[in-house]
Amino acid sequence: MSPSSYSGLHIGLVGCGNWGRNILRDLKQLGVTASVVACSEASIANAIAYGADNIVASIEAMDTAIDGYVIASITTAHLENIHALLPRRRPIYTEKPAGTKLDEVEKLASEANGLIHVMHKWRYHPGVNALAALAQSEELGKMKGLRLQRTNWGKQHKDVDCALHLLPHDLSIILHMGYLPSVDTAIPNPLGDSHYGFVATLSDLERDIYVTLDVNHISPGNVRSCAVGFENGVAALTGSSAEGITVCRFNADQPPEVRPIPQELPLVKQLQMFLNYLRGGPPPLSSIEEELLIMRRISAVRTQLYGGDS
Repeated sequence: MSPSSYSGLHIGLVGCGNWGRNILRDLKQLGVTASVVACSEASIANAIAYGADNIVASIEAMDTAIDGYVIASITTAHLENIHALLPRRRPIYTEKPAGTKLDEVEKLASEANGLIHVMHKWRYHPGVNALAALAQSEELGKMKGLRLQRTNWGKQHKDVDCALHLLPHDLSIILHMGYLPSVDTAIPNPLGDSHYGFVATLSDLERDIYVTLDVNHISPGNVRSCAVGFENGVAALTGSSAEGITVCRFNADQPPEVRPIPQELPLVKQLQMFLNYLRGGPPPLSSIEEELLIMRRISAVRTQLYGGDS
C-alpha cells in the first residue's frame, strides 16, 4: 500500500499514548491527514514524534470536517469520548472495550446509529483467519471446541482489570470462529487476585462446543495461544508472531503440518478496512452489536468472580 493511497482522508485520533502512537504511525504510513487529541506531555510528545498534522487539547477543538475518528484513549474514557463524537455523525472506530459496564454499552448500542465499530485486532490476524477458514471448510470435521491462553507478567492498562483488558481479545477470536457460547464457569485466579486473572469455560450444548480460557496478568512469560479442536484433529496458532498454524490429525502416521500464513500486521489491516469503509467499502469487523455480545460475556465472568462491574 503506497503512502498516497488514502491521502484524501482526514482522521481524528483521540489519544496518543503507548498504543495510540502505533495507530498514528500506521495512519501516517497509509497517507492520511491526522489530527490528534493529546493532553499529557507524553501524548503530545508522541503525537509530534509520529507525525501528527494537527495537535489539539480536546475533541471540541478538532476540525468538524474530519472524515472519521479513531479512539485510543484510556479504557475508562472510551465511552465519554464516543459520546462527545456522536453528534458529529461521522464513523467512530474505538479501541476495545467500548465501555467498562454492561448497562452503559447497552445504552450506547441503542444510540449508535450504525456509526460505532470496535477495534478487535485479533480478528485481522492471519493466523486467526486461517483457523476460521479451516473451521468453515470442515477439512478436519466439525469444530468441537477451543482452548485459548493469554498470559503475561504485569498490567499494561492500569484503569481496568484483567477481564476488561485481556478477555476481549479471546472473546473476539471465538466470535470470529462463528459464534460466542455462553459462560459456564469463572474460576478464581490460582496465582493470585482474580482481578489479575482467572480461568473461564464457555459452552454451547446444542452445537456441542466447549471453550476454555486461561487469562492472567501475573504469569511470568508471554503466551498468546489459540488451539481449535475438530472431530478429526487439532489446529493451533501458538503465538502472535508465529510463521504459520500447526495442524495435527488424530490417528495419522504423519508429523504435525505447519501451514504458512501471511506476515501481515493486524493493526494495519484493520485501519485499512476502516479507511476503505470511509470511502464507501464494507464496514470493519466488530459492530457495536457484536461488542455488546462480548460485553455480556465479560460481565458474566466478572459477576462470578467478584460480583459484577467492580
